[in-house]
Amino acid sequence: MSANPLLKIDGLSVYYGKFRALLDVSIDVGEGEIVSIIGANGAGKSSLLKAIVGQVPKVEGDIRFEGQSLVGRGTPDIVKQGVALVPEGRRLFPSLTVEENRTLGWETGRRGGMSREDIYGFFPVLKERRNQPANQLSGGQQQMVAFGRALLADPKLLLCDEISLGLAPVIIDELYKILPDIRDRGVSILLIEQDIGRSLAVADRFYCMLEGKVNLSGKPDEVSRDDVIKSYFGGHE
Repeated sequence: MSANPLLKIDGLSVYYGKFRALLDVSIDVGEGEIVSIIGANGAGKSSLLKAIVGQVPKVEGDIRFEGQSLVGRGTPDIVKQGVALVPEGRRLFPSLTVEENRTLGWETGRRGGMSREDIYGFFPVLKERRNQPANQLSGGQQQMVAFGRALLADPKLLLCDEISLGLAPVIIDELYKILPDIRDRGVSILLIEQDIGRSLAVADRFYCMLEGKVNLSGKPDEVSRDDVIKSYFGGHE
């Protein structure tokens, strides 16, 4: 557990009607940390992120960001508080240009912090393609735009949902390479991922989820690979 939690989730359960997607989940993310949430499909990882940004119908428990509860608050309010999401599937506006899609982050977030030139520093290819519609970009370039849009919201906490999904290994390597740089700019990161190896390689701490519960947590270098694999697939005692 972090000594100075930026995000603190305590006893969180999430419901979609009568279906319970999360049960009594407690995690925290400290300032200047990259924390990974690993788990197979259906583990509840995306429901956790949706709960943080106020996009689930019913929750029990508490979600606190900088000591203030986020429960019951709308997504725009949460974004202005300093939380930004790089969503699974990117969710860009296909007819808008790279620059127009990125500017949405600046318009909806806190403003300040990273500039457009900072984003081009992370992703030089976007500067070359800034006037192209998003639907003319490769999947990896679209993911870069999604990152840029989130970072221009000037987050204190960046939520990343399955950023490697459907991308070529060389692009995944490029995205993961910048995560420590983003962290070093003062942005904490909560990373949701199925790829155990990549996720743990970049994380300061991790939580493993199975069937809506946390069943293992710790620092990657202090937990055996066998225990991680058993927890991931449900064989951990």
